[in-house]
Formats: sequence, structure tokens, C-alpha cells
Amino acid sequence: MNFSLLFRHQGLLAFELVILTLAVALCSLHGELKPISSVEWLDVVGEGSVCLLTLCWILAVMMSRPPGQVTSLLAIGLSLFSFSALLDVIDEFMHYSNAATWLSLVESIPAAVGMIVMSYALYLWHQEQLALNRQLQRRELWYRSHEQIDVITQLYRADYWRDRATALQEQGLDASVVVLDINDFSEFNLRYGHQEGDRFLREISQLIVMNLRAVDLACRYAGDRFVILLPDTGLTEARELASQLERSIRNVAFKSGGQTTAIFHSVRSACARLQHQGTLSELMSGLNRQLDETSQQVA
Repeated sequence: MNFSLLFRHQGLLAFELVILTLAVALCSLHGELKPISSVEWLDVVGEGSVCLLTLCWILAVMMSRPPGQVTSLLAIGLSLFSFSALLDVIDEFMHYSNAATWLSLVESIPAAVGMIVMSYALYLWHQEQLALNRQLQRRELWYRSHEQIDVITQLYRADYWRDRATALQEQGLDASVVVLDINDFSEFNLRYGHQEGDRFLREISQLIVMNLRAVDLACRYAGDRFVILLPDTGLTEARELASQLERSIRNVAFKSGGQTTAIFHSVRSACARLQHQGTLSELMSGLNRQLDETSQQVA
């Protein structure tokens, strides 16, 4: 959960506050307190738990999701349900006159409407997850292992890449490897801060994934370095992909904080065939030498 997201839902928070205030106001205006001896405390605990958990769910939705249609519908549906749940709790402490029997109708309808709204929101959430899963397939190659995902970029880490590359070597399958390294990334971090640096890495990782096939695998290898495994791909095709990625990243207009001026950054790349006989350490050493040579040429 991200507590910073909570403050981006001020309208939804205000709506929930109005809902709760309205429930308390209606009961206060049309009812009288019961004697404490007539309160059914078991009902209070049960109905109070439902009300409290509903409020927790509302906060969880707001702290877990950015603003959008699905988030709004989930929060609104839960808020309507919380209205009915709070009326149920207050009913245990209040006695209403015959003229206020309409409150029972008010108590039931919001919960039903809220369930309908939440059902539609869950349908939209399902569609959203299907779209996200299609994107994740580009990151995951053949199977998932979420404990190896890098927190910042949401790509897999180097260990996962080594496992997949080793599997291709053992099966004797052809593949190529591309390594991308962001130029002068340490200076970028010093100038704009590590938080902005992490955000830039996320945007670069998303751009890389967009340019890959479903069978390709992109991982964060170390720091500002990415490694891509391209099954059934020759060196010529790998170099063309690396060139495309360099051009794409070079044209990313990154904006830091509240600045309106775009920041443009570049990367350098190195490519090699995945050798069946050599080790991955030897392969990466060769790729690192290529990157160093490219860096010297640029300098």
C-alpha cells in the first residue's frame, strides 16, 4: 500500500465523510437513545465489525490504486455500503418513532446500490487485470516467479535472467543477448535525486518491454543496466533491436518534479550470441567490454 496515494483521493475521502455524517445526522434527528440495559451488545459487535471492516476496505482501495474509474466505483460502492452498515450499528443504540419508519427503507437501499456499483467495478477491474497480464507476459518469458521481481522497475532481477539463459544453453537453443546501460546515470541521480532516478528507471523499463516480443525477457541486471534475452534471434536482429531501443530512449521527454522543461537521456548497448559452450560470466564480461569501448568512443 502507498499512503501517498491516499491524498490523491480527496474527493472520495470527502464523499465518505459526507456519507458517515449523513448517517449520524439522520439517526440523531429522528431517534432517541435507548437505555443502556436494552442494547444488544452481540449485535453491536457483529454489525460494528462489518462497518469497521468496510471503512478499512475503502482506505485499502485508496492506498493501493491511483485515481481512475475503477478506483472511484469501488470506493463509492463501499461508501454506500458503509452508510447502511453504520445505520445498522446506530440502530442498536437508538429508538425511532413510528413517523421515522422510512429510515428502514433508507437503511436498505444504499447497501443494495453499493453492491451493484461494486459488482460493475469488479468487472472493470477484471478487464484491467487481463490487460495487465498481457503486458506481464512480455516480462515473464515462460513462467512466473514473483519473488525475483525488482521493486523499482518491476522487471525480473539478474538471477532470474541467469536461470532462463542457462536453461536455453542446456537445451541447445539459439538466442542473443542485449545489454543496455544508461549514460551518466549517477550524474542524473545527483542532480535530480534518487527518487526521480527510480522513476526514470521505471519509465525506461516500460519502454523496453513495449519493444519486445512475448517470448523475450528483459531484466534489471544491476543499477542502471538492463539485460535482454532474445530466444531464436540472430545477432543482426539483436543489433537492430538494440538500435531501436537506443533511439526510443533518446527521444523520451522525461520531466522531473514540477519542471516543464524535458530531460533527454541516452543509453549505449552491446550485443552477443548466447554461446552453448561458454559460461554466462564470460558472455557478460565480453558485453561489458563492448560497453566500455562504446563509452570511450562517446567520450
